Amino acid sequence: MKKERFEAITDAVMAIIITIMALEIELPNFDEEGINEFVMQIGIYILSYAFIAILWINHHNIFRHVKMVDHTTLWLNFLLLFSTSLIPLATRTIDKAFFDNKSHILFALIFGSATLLYFLLDERAIKLSENKRVANTRKMNIVATLLFFLAIPLSYVSIYISSAIFVLVPTAYFLLPRKQIKDVI
Repeated sequence: MKKERFEAITDAVMAIIITIMALEIELPNFDEEGINEFVMQIGIYILSYAFIAILWINHHNIFRHVKMVDHTTLWLNFLLLFSTSLIPLATRTIDKAFFDNKSHILFALIFGSATLLYFLLDERAIKLSENKRVANTRKMNIVATLLFFLAIPLSYVSIYISSAIFVLVPTAYFLLPRKQIKDVI
């Protein structure tokens, strides 16, 4: 299959996921408690949105040198899209029950699964591109996956530790230039 159709379905699904997340935002009561809840809700939405944006941008970057995609790549991509489609559920759950570690476990599980599947898709794209590109985010993807899954047991210790991981991972993708990722990790 030519990669254009493959990328089109990915773009469409990601756009729908972002739309669903935006529709889940509830307007607050305009008292102090309602405003505080709204601020937390928007913060969690921004975090989820940033994760999806990073995924989408990197998805396009990894397939820049790929001409055709095979059956394995299609299924890895659909698994990635499936796990990504659960992000609105994780976002809504942690928004409604932030202080319950089960919401952090679900959030970490879904984000960790998406990151793991992205890593596997990235590895596949390297093979399909016949090594025309360097996997400069490989270490970052491995560390991000491990951190998300590490957030699961750490949420039993403190939800603030798992929350810090949820903020740390997308922040690292934004702040660390690709050259530094190779050197730091």
